[in-house]
Amino acid sequence: MATTPRSQAISTPKPHPTPSRLMASPRPGTSGNASRPLAYKSPAVKTPASAQGHGHHVSVSSQPSSTPLAAVAIHDELLALNSPAAALMASIGPTGLTPLPSGADGLGITTNLPGNSVRPSATSVNPEMERLHRLQLVADTLKSRVSGYGVTREGVERTAQLHGFDTAWDDDNLTIAGIAVELEVMFDSIDRDHVKDVSLKLNAPDSEEPQLLEQGTDILKQNLEPSITVKGIPQWKGLDTFQSNLQYLSQLDRIEGGVPCFQAINSLYNAFQKIWTAEKERFNGRSVQQRLRRGAIGRPALDQEQRLGLSVDYWVGGQAMQQEAVGPPGGEQMHTARFFCDPGTPSTVLTKEWISDRVLIENIQAEGDASNETPQPDWKDPANDANEFEKAGSDEPAMERTGEISSNVLNMHFACSLSPTVYVPINVAATLNVEMAMFEMNQELAITSQMILQEHFNASKVGGAKTVSEERWLRCLPAPMEGDPLRYRRHSYALHSAQHAAALWCYPVTQLSFNHPRHFAAAIPILRQYALVWSLLRSLVNYGEIEPSHQLPTARQKQPPVTNKSGRPSKRSNAKVIGVTLDTIVGTNGSKTDNDDVLPVDVSLDVFSDISKARLDVFAPFQGKPATSRQGAFLFLSVNICRDGIIEVNDLKGLHPSVASSDQIVRILTATEDIGLLVEWLLERTHIRG
Repeated sequence: MATTPRSQAISTPKPHPTPSRLMASPRPGTSGNASRPLAYKSPAVKTPASAQGHGHHVSVSSQPSSTPLAAVAIHDELLALNSPAAALMASIGPTGLTPLPSGADGLGITTNLPGNSVRPSATSVNPEMERLHRLQLVADTLKSRVSGYGVTREGVERTAQLHGFDTAWDDDNLTIAGIAVELEVMFDSIDRDHVKDVSLKLNAPDSEEPQLLEQGTDILKQNLEPSITVKGIPQWKGLDTFQSNLQYLSQLDRIEGGVPCFQAINSLYNAFQKIWTAEKERFNGRSVQQRLRRGAIGRPALDQEQRLGLSVDYWVGGQAMQQEAVGPPGGEQMHTARFFCDPGTPSTVLTKEWISDRVLIENIQAEGDASNETPQPDWKDPANDANEFEKAGSDEPAMERTGEISSNVLNMHFACSLSPTVYVPINVAATLNVEMAMFEMNQELAITSQMILQEHFNASKVGGAKTVSEERWLRCLPAPMEGDPLRYRRHSYALHSAQHAAALWCYPVTQLSFNHPRHFAAAIPILRQYALVWSLLRSLVNYGEIEPSHQLPTARQKQPPVTNKSGRPSKRSNAKVIGVTLDTIVGTNGSKTDNDDVLPVDVSLDVFSDISKARLDVFAPFQGKPATSRQGAFLFLSVNICRDGIIEVNDLKGLHPSVASSDQIVRILTATEDIGLLVEWLLERTHIRG
């Protein structure tokens, strides 16, 4: 502990002259302050003695004088930086960062609330690695800037170079070459930036001539050709999609020479396509959307919709389910996984057959209705194929057999990015890493369900109004009120934890890694389950607090005018005034305002009682005259969201089962994926809402 410095009376300053600049200090980090005036030092700096409550020290900041007396009033100890607080302030250089003991910038110092106390971070930060990270962010920004430009010769060339490809010009032809990838872009000689043709080839080591990838060639040609022409003039088109496709090619090209990764992706697509075809034959009566939601994998696609690579649509929203179109809409209605390869462990065995000839087998663990039964793929383990040489009685030497087997093991693994992000509870996320670590959990990325819904609620507000947090979310449903078709029904929602916890913590799952497709198939039921859970929770904040435009003047007129009855000035305070709060609820004549039109609905989420099921409990009060004659004052509905997005009704109180059956509730909730609309339907069944 530093010794408390002896106080010096301000009225008796030392006779030394006022310094023209700060004195040199033996402590490091003061060179940046040498040229700064004396006012740079805050007079409010307190020594440890003053922090302990010693009142005999007189603060310079309390003096009303602005004369140079403050310069001589500062203690010698403070000028000499003997105080810890003064030393900390003087060590802050021109960058505003506190130096580390090693002399580097203070990138490991963080500020924490409350108090804005400065402390070292929990984990040691390498300044050099931090600089490299920032440079990578700058490079990513430059890539996005280049891809934002239109299709030009320079833009295509720079985009290829930024992704690590070599480029060469031959008159009007641009060759983009990697380890195994060879892309040729042919421009027009007159219209210099017009792309006439594109050729994508793959140089395989076992073939003399490069292999032409026809689907990839057509997709890249569509990326570079203008899609819209007005009066014979092609319109502007960016390089965003072309840039993402080049990034995919670059990532596969740098792993194991490129060719094995392309072969691994193709074998993965063949396995998924076999499963999709077998499910179509088995469930011939189901639509594409139904098979997409109930299939073992989903609907695969390779090099389609202007995107290179393998993608699988594994979930589609309930509203899109009602459409019989071949391609369901995108956005949050469609959940897609896009596959690529990453270097490093866990290693993957290169094989052409991930699935057996039977393709599908019956699910022995399936219970309940046969319509909910999902057949399971009959996976093959490539590691077991290594023993086929011995089973066949091969006469090859053991050393040659071992070398051939090891050549099929690649130092890479599969990975897929999920769009949109699926938020999974913390305890459920651990189940995704049962067979292997499919993703690493970073606790800093964890977020509460209430915060996610609040952000969605703020984004949906009219005018982009932002609110930090709200206890209840107001929502205007797309349903007119009875007797007044010009007014909409309004709800207010609150989300709680069934265990009375303060928050519902979840983790955003954006990417999964695996070395066998059965790992991805095991994660599909959980992804579907919480894709539906979050679709239901987002319905609590959809549409925002919106009223028709013709109601706004009426609402303003109903607000009582604020008058100042006395001539005395009104008192302002940060505390909430009870009278003002009551005035917003009760009108001047003692009658309730429009707030009685708002139906409060409380939703409780339970993900701990049964980890395989997410339970949603909905509470809504009965309103109107019929509610007084009922024994219960609340409508209670409890449903389970099970794996694969299957909905089960646990309990329904307040309504007779004949009024609303479980099958009806499941069908409505599946079609709408909207809790508010389901509550309105239940209340209207008995004309409860007046």
